[in-house]
Amino acid sequence: MSAMVRTFDQDERTVWVMPRDERMMTWFQIVRIANVQSVRWVLGALNRRPTPVSVRRAQAWCARMEAAGLVERAQLGGAGGSLVWATYAGTGMGKPNLYRQTTRHEVAVSAASARYAAAGYAWQRDEKPTLVGGHQADGIALAPQWVELIEVELTGKRMPRYASIFAAYRRRLDYGDGNVITYLCNAESARTVREALLTLPAGRDIAPRIQVHEVYDRAGLWAGGTLPDWLQPAADRARF
Repeated sequence: MSAMVRTFDQDERTVWVMPRDERMMTWFQIVRIANVQSVRWVLGALNRRPTPVSVRRAQAWCARMEAAGLVERAQLGGAGGSLVWATYAGTGMGKPNLYRQTTRHEVAVSAASARYAAAGYAWQRDEKPTLVGGHQADGIALAPQWVELIEVELTGKRMPRYASIFAAYRRRLDYGDGNVITYLCNAESARTVREALLTLPAGRDIAPRIQVHEVYDRAGLWAGGTLPDWLQPAADRARF
């Protein structure tokens, strides 16, 4: 197995950066920022396990990558452990703004990505729409012959906005852009999404192709050490 070596003379240590670490950097290029819980899940996925590694192992990985200058961490006091992001040396991308209003949402998206990775899916960012009336999903989970559009919904929207989003998704489904749309919510936002699907004509049109799951708490944390029953392993998708 090939490896890249970084040597730090100031503390006379050599940090080995292995292919698995480089794959973690690739993941951080996509999600930008995550908490330690999500790092646990992705490290487990890279071990081909559907479970997270221990907190100790995740923290040890973060410390090693921090010593190599590839990640940084910050403890802001929230649930899920420290926030972790890759440095410019690790991904070629600048430091995210930790205090931006959308940071909580980005961390929640990375939690979704991590669980799907543990289930064997690839994950990518959705492209920005090029047409008026389009809508960009929060992520795309990929398996053989399977494209799942993911919406992370921590705060419910107004009904006119849902009407526009559902219409955009209807067009994408008609074009063969995806197999299913999955809304990952907390209890309150799940109620709002389900109400929109029931009451809006655009929602009723695509309701059979939309899944709504309650996975986050009110703070946006996806807790638990096992994958949910509804998250079918990616390997099983190829059988149908």
